[in-house]
Amino acid sequence: MLLHTDNLPSGYQVKASMDYLLFDDEKLFIVASDNELVFIKKSPSPYENRQDEPGLLLYQTEFPRTAAAWLVNTIENRLWKSAAEGGEASGKNSVTEIVAGEELTVRRVMSVGDDRDKGFTLINSSRDSIKFRENYQEIQVSDRLLKEGGLLDVLRKL
Repeated sequence: MLLHTDNLPSGYQVKASMDYLLFDDEKLFIVASDNELVFIKKSPSPYENRQDEPGLLLYQTEFPRTAAAWLVNTIENRLWKSAAEGGEASGKNSVTEIVAGEELTVRRVMSVGDDRDKGFTLINSSRDSIKFRENYQEIQVSDRLLKEGGLLDVLRKL
């Protein structure tokens, strides 16, 4: 079910709202319940007849809430660090593991967004896309969003 940040189901709360920093005029909302962590990206809709909220398209990526700590650890300690620093082996650019019964992947990417920043694709292969005919959900986040945008700090607090 596509969540709307201004009318969330009982038990869900917006934990953070920030500029997405990948494309102009996009916002990222971090929503959580006791068991869920949800990334909701809101983008201006170029289509009058296709809007999830007035003037906006929504894109949603869901994880178990316990995945927040795993995401932070995987990014900071496994993929940002070299093998000599205790990170993944040279040439390994992704980590896939089962977390809270769901298959999750963090993949290092060299070009995300308009500025072609380095970043990550966060994938949940255990949940089908809500809007597309894909058997997974994903979202891209830049290093800049993680550090300067405060996303890592938000995930640490969950």
